[in-house]
Amino acid sequence: MTYVGITPEGVSIALPPPISAKLICGEDAPADGFTGVFPLLKSMGKLAGIKIYDRSRKLCFHGIVDEQKESCGGGRRLTLAARSRAALLLDNEAVPQTYCMPSLSTIYERHVKPYGFSECRGDGRVFNGTMTVTKGMSEWQAAAAFCSRFLKITPRAVDSVFDASGNRPQGKLVFDNAGGIAYTSVCIDNRYCDYLSEVLVRSGISGVYSLAAQSGMAVLLGIRRRRCLTEGDVDTLIRSAEKKAFRVMVDCPGEIPADLFMDAEVRDAALGAVEHLYVSQMEYSLGADGEKTSFILRR
Repeated sequence: MTYVGITPEGVSIALPPPISAKLICGEDAPADGFTGVFPLLKSMGKLAGIKIYDRSRKLCFHGIVDEQKESCGGGRRLTLAARSRAALLLDNEAVPQTYCMPSLSTIYERHVKPYGFSECRGDGRVFNGTMTVTKGMSEWQAAAAFCSRFLKITPRAVDSVFDASGNRPQGKLVFDNAGGIAYTSVCIDNRYCDYLSEVLVRSGISGVYSLAAQSGMAVLLGIRRRRCLTEGDVDTLIRSAEKKAFRVMVDCPGEIPADLFMDAEVRDAALGAVEHLYVSQMEYSLGADGEKTSFILRR
C-alpha cells in the first residue's frame, strides 16, 4: 500500500510506510474506515484527507481525516483516523421536504453532489409517487431511501462516484491453496440464530395479522422465529435474514486487491468447494504480526 496525505489546500504529501494500519470496507457500512500509525520525523501540519493506493497503484481509499494526532515519547508517531467520502453524507442532516415524482438525478443534485461527488450512476427515470425526507434524516438516508424504494438497490459511494447502478465488479476471487489465492485459515459459519421462519403483516382494514412470507430454508431446518410487521417489505426482510445466516471467513497473508461484491469461491481439501459467493466485507491490516487481508464472503 502507498499512502498520501492531503492538506486543506489540496497539496499531496507522501507518507512513510506505516507502523500499523487497518482499512475496512463492508456492504453494511456506507463509509469505509481507516486507522494508521506512521513514523514522524517532524510535524506534518494539518491533513484534511488521505489517499491509499494498492500495489498496482489503483486508488482503493480516498477519505476525510476525522482525527490527527502527533505524539512524542517512546517514539514519534503520527496517528490518522479517516472515513471515505460517504461520511460527509452520513454527517450532514438533510433538509426536510417532499418529492413528487422523484428521480435519481434530482436526489443526487440535492443530497449528494454538494458534498464533492462528481458522478452519479443508475436509472435516471422519473418515478410515480412521492417520497418524504423527514426531520433527522441524514443526506445518506435520504438518498438511500430513494434507491431502496424506487430502484430496489442499496447505493454505494466509491471515491467521488455515487453508484446506484447495481452493477457488480468484474473478476472472481478463487481462494485455493492448491493453485489460487493462498489463505491461512477458512471458516464456514452457519448462523441459524439469524434465520426468520415467517413474517406476518397486519391488514390495514381489519387489523388482523396474517402470514406474508416464509423462509423455505428455515422451515427445512426446523427453525421457528416469527416477526410481525405493520409496514415494510417482507420479502426483503426474509432475504436479508437468510443472507446474514451464512458466511465464509477467509484470512490471507499479504495484500490481496479486491472489490466489494466481487464474485468469489473457496476450494479447500477438507471443506470442499463453496461456490456462488461474493465479497461482503474485506479488511486489510498491517501490524506486529505482519500483513494480511481478511474477507467475509456471502451467498
